Amino acid sequence: MANKITDMSKIRKAIKFYCNGKSKLFISKYLSLSRNTVKKYISLFEVLGLSFE
Repeated sequence: MANKITDMSKIRKAIKFYCNGKSKLFISKYLSLSRNTVKKYISLFEVLGLSFE
């Protein structure tokens, strides 16, 4: 479904899982998000050079 709002809590969980070494496929299935959505937020996180803390 296009342009569906993603909760900030799911985005935080996705980044936390990624920092803990989980795969993007695992994250997308666990949080019921599309893989492209997970990739989008993880790539933004990496480009900005932020830490999870």
